[in-house]
Amino acid sequence: MKKIFFTVLFVLVFLAACGNARNNIYSGLEDVDDTEEEPSEVTDEDHDKIERPDEAPRPGGGGNGNSNDSDGSKDDDSEIHDDETGDDDGSENPVSDEDNGENPDENQEKPDENQGEDGIYALEPDVAKCTSGIPSDSEKLKVLNRINYLRAIHKLKPVQYDDAYDEMTGECALVIAANKNLSHTPEKSWKCWSQVAYDGCYSSNISLATATNYDLSATDSAEIVDGFMTEENEVPPTTLGHRRWFIDPWLNSIAFGRADYSDGSGHFVLGSAIRVINRDDPNDQQDISDTDIKFVAYPFENYPQELYNDNVMMSFTVISDRNSKINNGTNVDFASATIAIIDPANKTMKVKGIEWDNQYYGVPNNLRWYTEGIKPNVKYNVTIKAQVNNNSESYQYWFELK
Repeated sequence: MKKIFFTVLFVLVFLAACGNARNNIYSGLEDVDDTEEEPSEVTDEDHDKIERPDEAPRPGGGGNGNSNDSDGSKDDDSEIHDDETGDDDGSENPVSDEDNGENPDENQEKPDENQGEDGIYALEPDVAKCTSGIPSDSEKLKVLNRINYLRAIHKLKPVQYDDAYDEMTGECALVIAANKNLSHTPEKSWKCWSQVAYDGCYSSNISLATATNYDLSATDSAEIVDGFMTEENEVPPTTLGHRRWFIDPWLNSIAFGRADYSDGSGHFVLGSAIRVINRDDPNDQQDISDTDIKFVAYPFENYPQELYNDNVMMSFTVISDRNSKINNGTNVDFASATIAIIDPANKTMKVKGIEWDNQYYGVPNNLRWYTEGIKPNVKYNVTIKAQVNNNSESYQYWFELK
């Protein structure tokens, strides 16, 4: 499918709670060589530890004010703003157990994200009348399948879709589109404001796209997921919070809403929301105690080429305690961490712009950086060393852009 060109502005506000499991939940769906090269080290100049903002009410809040650009193939001007931060009503469960399946192995093909012929909406939004919509079952499935496909590459359990939150995400998308503005805490003065919309925006990754002479209703909902994953050209503080929610091992469920319209004069608007935080029950998480996951890295192993370029940060999260999410924030220290990325010729790739935090934006800890000169169809070996439980630990993995 033809990709849309977006100029992206990310405004991030991340909270500690994670996905909620309520009624009407359904599921969609080598060895590393050591090197003698000297790794890149996190220095005080490279490192910018992120402080939790005042609006965060509990551990895990944080982040705001980031801008991104992403590429595509459209000549007309357009703009997308992505923002990140749940409650009732739902539609009929569109996904059966046959749609789910286990996590694919590294050779499994990407799922068909264009399946379904029931259009974008089961209930059309009407922005002019402040009436929210509900995406069709096939559109929900596109979003769910894309997230679970990416989680599977990272060896993470799939998330479920909870259609009890369709109204919440739909109302949030409506407010974003109606006001052509983003906030996780929209003001009551905003057009089409409601408490449900407020709760939806507070609990979701949210985005706004505007375009001239290009109909944004043609946007594939799976592309919205990709935009949250890449976080291209995000300016400090570069928390990568949208990505971190999607590849949080403990994330349990999502819901999706969108609202697009034209003003009749060639201007098009698309607002969207993907719920990732459960404000009602922050303890509602996936049980990963039966897994052997030790870290989450991006990119990882055979990775979709469209999700990485020189403007995309790599990232790494330590999972040292699979029984307690919060412990993974308090026992990991990247202050003296080193990063070594080695190509097949044993050349060390340049690492720059290193940042880290322990602020629970989705995952409890995160080390992130830019790497220059990465090429597709080349296998790179990565070694990261960090302090975990006051001990020096070494982690190795590989990635190849496909």
